[in-house]
Amino acid sequence: MVPGEALVQAGLSQNQSSLRTASSEYCDKAVDAGWVKSNSGLAGLANTLINGITSDPAHADSYAARIGAGTEAPALVLARIVSDSQAARAGLSDVSREAHTLLQDSGAHMATRADVMSYERALVRAQMAYRSFQSALGEVSARSDMDIDTAPVDKELGAFEDVIDNARQTADDLADKYASVSSAKS
Repeated sequence: MVPGEALVQAGLSQNQSSLRTASSEYCDKAVDAGWVKSNSGLAGLANTLINGITSDPAHADSYAARIGAGTEAPALVLARIVSDSQAARAGLSDVSREAHTLLQDSGAHMATRADVMSYERALVRAQMAYRSFQSALGEVSARSDMDIDTAPVDKELGAFEDVIDNARQTADDLADKYASVSSAKS
């Protein structure tokens, strides 16, 4: 009887893994690309959520420092911020599509707590990346040799912010679906 239970659990996990996989890949990409710093697990995530980013933007491992916001040619820094923001926005859009698919599914593909948590984790990483991009833009804009219009960068960051806002609503909808599924089962 135990092997049968294991097969059922594996089947459910298999059906629901696309959102969790996409979310996990997005979180990994955000860290690997340097948009956000990896933190010390749940405690680090809680600290970031409660206190915001506590490190000095000039700190050696910040996004702004890594892309040379204080030292590289302003045009290169701005281009890098736009490029990274576009990649972060596209990645979050892909994860959100998986969430929308799960929201539209019924029956065997119901939202689970793990789905909700993984999507929210991706949303938090996106918000952290957005703050990193804003910080880098602020640092390069404050330089005395900065003579470039930042309107294209502002426009891209605005588009990323819109995707984040939509993802927040999707996360709420996903949590509501999980709550309704959970209450229906009890």
